[in-house]
Amino acid sequence: MRISPVFITRSLIIASVYTAVTLMLGYISYGELQFRVSDAMIILPLIVGLGLDAVVGLTIGGLLGNLASPFIPWDWVFGPLANLVASTIVYLVGRTRLNTYVKLAVSSILASLAIAVIVGYELTVIYGLPELTILYIFISELVIIGVIGGLVYRSLRVFFK
Repeated sequence: MRISPVFITRSLIIASVYTAVTLMLGYISYGELQFRVSDAMIILPLIVGLGLDAVVGLTIGGLLGNLASPFIPWDWVFGPLANLVASTIVYLVGRTRLNTYVKLAVSSILASLAIAVIVGYELTVIYGLPELTILYIFISELVIIGVIGGLVYRSLRVFFK
């Protein structure tokens, strides 16, 4: 794969927006009962034309967005890892022949599960929060990625046909 200026630009724009939204919403983006609205962007790799640009941008955004996390330094490892895994899952689901709405549903569920397991592991094993944290994260991510991300997808896909 050749890395073009367009690829770099799109990736950095996505990383910048993800970081800005995460930092702007502050404390609700971190912790046991987090509601990271910027994760609605995890659905971006589903859009034809963004794909891997979005995977890279979301991974970088996951690192930069966690610079203000109260769970440093581990959030610098697990946050970008969660975004990398979740956005890669969305990208791979997007490459299947499934119906658009099935792709949206499947990728939302799998991405939410990936984030819940990775971030939930960090918070329960490393920081000693209760195991229910994984469920709380899964539910909030499913709402964010499935509902808000679905609206983002529907709004942006017309620009990348």
